[in-house]
Amino acid sequence: MKALAWGPNSSATSWNMYFVNGYKFHTKSWSEGKKTTNCGVHVKCVTEGGQDDFFSVIKHIYELEYLGLSQKIPLFFCYWFDPTNNRGTKVHLEYNIVEIKMSGKYIPYDPFILT
Repeated sequence: MKALAWGPNSSATSWNMYFVNGYKFHTKSWSEGKKTTNCGVHVKCVTEGGQDDFFSVIKHIYELEYLGLSQKIPLFFCYWFDPTNNRGTKVHLEYNIVEIKMSGKYIPYDPFILT
């Protein structure tokens, strides 16, 4: 708790690719031109209206260090898409497919997610 209260060190390491919890993530710029893409993030969140699915692409990956913690903390800087059905996303329940309107930025925008 003390380490978190003091905050992270003043410098952070930036990565194009990161392994966390058994998964490999890339930044969007790193994924361009590659055969596979691992820059997408899906998070289920509880909101005022119930539960929403949020989708994003990773723009930057930072690794934070806290004094007194041996584990480094990855921080993803993401571009979040509007989760509103038929405005930012469209869910096809029959096929279990989600379409994302890539230009539909989420208005209450907070770009960071801790993993």
